[in-house]
Amino acid sequence: MPTNGTPVVNAWTQWGRLETVVVGRADPKSCHLPHEPACHAEINDPLIADAIDWPGGSVKSAKSVELASAQLANFCAVLEAETVQVKSQKAFDSELKREVQKMRTEVIQNPDTKEKDSRVLQKGRISTLRPTEMDWSQSVSGPGWSSTSQYCATCPRDTMITIGNTILEATMSKRSRYFESLACREISLKLWRQDPEHVKFWACPKPSFADSMYHKDFWELSDKQRYERMRSYKFCVNETEPIFDAADITRCGKDIFVQKSMTTNDSGIKWLTSHFPELRVHPVHFPYDLYPSHIDCTFVPLRPPSADAGDGGLVLINSERPPLKSEAELWRKNGWKLLNAPLPAQTDRPPFSQSSYWLSMNLLSLGPKTMVIEENEIPLYNVLVEHGFDPITVPMRHMYDYGGGIHCSTWDIKREDSCVDCFPNQEYAPKHLYEQNFSDIDVVDVTSSNDGFLINPLTDIDGICGVGTLASKASRDCPDSPFSKKMRTA
Repeated sequence: MPTNGTPVVNAWTQWGRLETVVVGRADPKSCHLPHEPACHAEINDPLIADAIDWPGGSVKSAKSVELASAQLANFCAVLEAETVQVKSQKAFDSELKREVQKMRTEVIQNPDTKEKDSRVLQKGRISTLRPTEMDWSQSVSGPGWSSTSQYCATCPRDTMITIGNTILEATMSKRSRYFESLACREISLKLWRQDPEHVKFWACPKPSFADSMYHKDFWELSDKQRYERMRSYKFCVNETEPIFDAADITRCGKDIFVQKSMTTNDSGIKWLTSHFPELRVHPVHFPYDLYPSHIDCTFVPLRPPSADAGDGGLVLINSERPPLKSEAELWRKNGWKLLNAPLPAQTDRPPFSQSSYWLSMNLLSLGPKTMVIEENEIPLYNVLVEHGFDPITVPMRHMYDYGGGIHCSTWDIKREDSCVDCFPNQEYAPKHLYEQNFSDIDVVDVTSSNDGFLINPLTDIDGICGVGTLASKASRDCPDSPFSKKMRTA
């Protein structure tokens, strides 16, 4: 154990001061996701979609790899820097291919605190690690299944998570991602060998990936049919075997919250509950997300109620995917407030991105007051500043083609935190967590104030009409509600 008494692996919350983090890598042989029972990808740009089919299994272009690699390298430089400067400027965005207003962060040695429209932040140095480079173009197979290629190592958040002093490898739900955790295996083994007395290294059993593990008709349903089946919470993966992606988990000390989704089933949540008996594991549901996958673009704890500054505990929520009233009540009665994330500054999605534009809220907290957000997301930047935070920024839109954003591209290894109890007011009973016929779809009202805390409603912009908009409020219970497939989750 290090001299300060904290194990080399230690992360109990999403907001403790970050000390060590893995940042993903865009390898030269990164691939487009192949079609399989857990993934039916599609091209977002209709002109490109008319010209070509989804290039599943093919290697991404050298230019795409170069641009994503540059943004990940810059991200590392910002994390490793002692001091940064954030300033407003209009600049050309190479992914959007137009000039846009940005909040741009630069690493500086001699800060000019008098520069107009700028902030200087001494954030402290954060150690960064990188995955091992791999050839993802190789096919993989197992008894009764095969995949023409693998994927990439840009999003270690999906495959790996630190829970307290435990390194945990996720099962994954996609065949093409079976071996993805191997890119971080060298890091995991080194950390475990440094402190085997205090650091645990676990992996949930790998699933069989047999056809029987999936609901084969999931991708054939219309959105109308999905609305009609909302109460069932049945997605592409069934309950045959424990399944979870690590990015469906969010940590809050003694409590962890796990989203049921296309990538995590109830069996996976039960496995987590049985293997972390010292923690309280809570399933969470977001019924208006028809393609749920990964919680970090939907529900993001920012700071606990015990924080010294600001107006107490805050959790950033996605107004198009509101939490259930019943599940949000635990947060409210323990002093947390729900903060609506503003509509993304840019709703354009890269042509091959399989994530939603809500990657805008895919932030990485560096401490209780500081987080990293995408440099185009000025609406979110302003909201965070208004609530007492010191956000810094990086460009990350070229990463969107690789399945994630800022939070997705990281795996936090060590934070300055502990197993704090942020939810003392609760009656926790694991055996009551898994109702056989769970069907609650009564969500938090995101169009008005909550407990005196104003949640700004979205408006119907550019034809976008989600559950969080005033225009859709009256028709929430209508199965014909005009949700677009563009709203797919990160």
